[in-house]
Amino acid sequence: MKKLEGIKAIAFDLDSTLVDFVYMKKKTALAAAKAMIHEGLKTTVQKLYKQIFTIYGKENWEYQKTFRDVLLKYYPSLSPNEFEHYQQAAILAYLEEKPKSFRVYPNVIPTLRKLKKKYKLALVTDAPRNKAWQRLIMAKLTTFFDPIITFTDTNHRKPSPKPFKLLLKELNLKPHEVLFVGDNPERDIRGAKAVGINVLLVNNNGVNLQKIFAILDNKKV
Repeated sequence: MKKLEGIKAIAFDLDSTLVDFVYMKKKTALAAAKAMIHEGLKTTVQKLYKQIFTIYGKENWEYQKTFRDVLLKYYPSLSPNEFEHYQQAAILAYLEEKPKSFRVYPNVIPTLRKLKKKYKLALVTDAPRNKAWQRLIMAKLTTFFDPIITFTDTNHRKPSPKPFKLLLKELNLKPHEVLFVGDNPERDIRGAKAVGINVLLVNNNGVNLQKIFAILDNKKV
């Protein structure tokens, strides 16, 4: 990695970088599947769970009509009342499980506290604004980031340059003055590099405190 000089701000991806988004989605999908079956839908948990993730794969993991699409696609013979019965059971189970299974990776909060003493911290996420704020509140991360760039701000997801260009505009900084930290080589790293922002790829087990500070101190990692 090239030597970093003059870094004034560090921007982070949110899901699977700071918070364990995949774990939450798996647990909520399982809860939704079990709830629909408990209410009488004739299928198996394993099959319904797979169907939920098929819709996620077709659309995206932020898709807001997943349970509707599952029922319409795989269970087209349901009456309107049966359809709504199972859809609402899934939604309620999802919402109940979500805060229970939502977790921040270890060392994230201490890392951010230490970084904030020296650097401006920002967030760039593909989540819609309402979902991003829900997660920040659950994660107790609401006081760390400014600006917060969400999908709602540009209607473009990473690796589009639009979220990163808006980040630079809001920070009023040059690309070489910013470090972007993310877990996805395609969306996070390629997107940030395309506009000249410095990048740091972390695995989806959370931010490593020593790695970030070693990079910022221009030490070999």
